[in-house]
Amino acid sequence: MSLSDARPSGTPPFWEPGTQIMWRYGDPSLPHCATPMTVVRDDADALVAWLPAGTPILKVGRADGRGRHEDRDRMFTAERVQLTGTWDEYDVLRVAPTGRPWSVWAFFPAGEATFEGWYVNLEDTHVRDADTTYSRDHVLDVWVEPDRTHSRKDEDELVLAVEQGRYSPAEAARITAVAAEVEAVIRAWGRPFCDGWETFRPDPSWPTPQLP
Repeated sequence: MSLSDARPSGTPPFWEPGTQIMWRYGDPSLPHCATPMTVVRDDADALVAWLPAGTPILKVGRADGRGRHEDRDRMFTAERVQLTGTWDEYDVLRVAPTGRPWSVWAFFPAGEATFEGWYVNLEDTHVRDADTTYSRDHVLDVWVEPDRTHSRKDEDELVLAVEQGRYSPAEAARITAVAAEVEAVIRAWGRPFCDGWETFRPDPSWPTPQLP
């Protein structure tokens, strides 16, 4: 299956809890990021999936071997290659509300129930095929502390993304407007923040997801 077969997220058939899926960012025919995950809930309102530490993942690296932040002058223009790695340090519950250009990630130290905060990833609204949900990252993010205080993350990288041609100024303005919408949801403590996901614990019988 591929993006040509994709349908909007939030339309049936929905995945059953416990189903392993792939959560991809970027064009799957190019170097991109992808994580195998276990479905917690999937319905017309949202897709919720679990990513435990120790999960093998696909990630993007620079062809010259340099780290992402080592050469900011070519952060968005350097040649990319596909790499594999392991998701580590944190277990993460991801919630992708239907029709929203963002997802909300609840962070827990690996193997622990201690909730450390929400990471709101600005991105394309999701589409899916039989076993994969697809999106594309928008650089700018919002971090939310357990006490509900929040701040924007990577605003400087969004500026670089415009300077290096990844986004036009108009596209960057739309991304910034979405961040403002997210902050309004946070101030109102709307969904999914109010849904109690910070107390979630996975089914202990779930295996660690694997790359297909």
